[in-house]
Amino acid sequence: MDSRVRKRLSAEARRARIIEAAVSAFARDGYDATKMDSIAAGAGITKPVLYDHFLSKQALFLAVLESIRDSLLARGKTIVGEDADPEQKFRRSVDTFLEFVEQAPDAARVLLTVPASDPVAAKVSREVQAGASAGIAALLAAFMPGRMPWHRQATAVFLKEGLHAVAVWWLDHPGPSREEIADIVLDAAWLGLRGHAR
Repeated sequence: MDSRVRKRLSAEARRARIIEAAVSAFARDGYDATKMDSIAAGAGITKPVLYDHFLSKQALFLAVLESIRDSLLARGKTIVGEDADPEQKFRRSVDTFLEFVEQAPDAARVLLTVPASDPVAAKVSREVQAGASAGIAALLAAFMPGRMPWHRQATAVFLKEGLHAVAVWWLDHPGPSREEIADIVLDAAWLGLRGHAR
């Protein structure tokens, strides 16, 4: 076979490559400064092909955020289903999120940074974060049986925002280990949840 003939990517593989290039571009340049040209170049495709997959930068940004969020929530559901005590599950959940931050810092920055000047992108970011909060609230049912849904929802927002703030701090101050950061979160958050998890 002629080595100059490139294997054609499936639409799914090309979409994954675009999302990967978009994560790098959004993390490096921020949402506002990122150009679709640079994402196309990073994905090794033409701009028209990029627009075949995503009609706008906002649509691509939404796909990136949803991909990251859904992956994290899937990991959380797996942990909740494990046979372990509530504190071990909570620690594993926190560690799993911090592992994501450690191994995919670009994706973490994109997830945790709300675009400032584009109201559509900011709305998309807030909606994805609201979906993440709802997912965490559902997972908290295992830790907080018998509590009202609003109580779990408020707790989920508190935990998520706090964990996100710690993650952003850690990205900017990479000295402490993942275990040390997890200890901080456990010390601050588990004390309150422990009373509900018995």
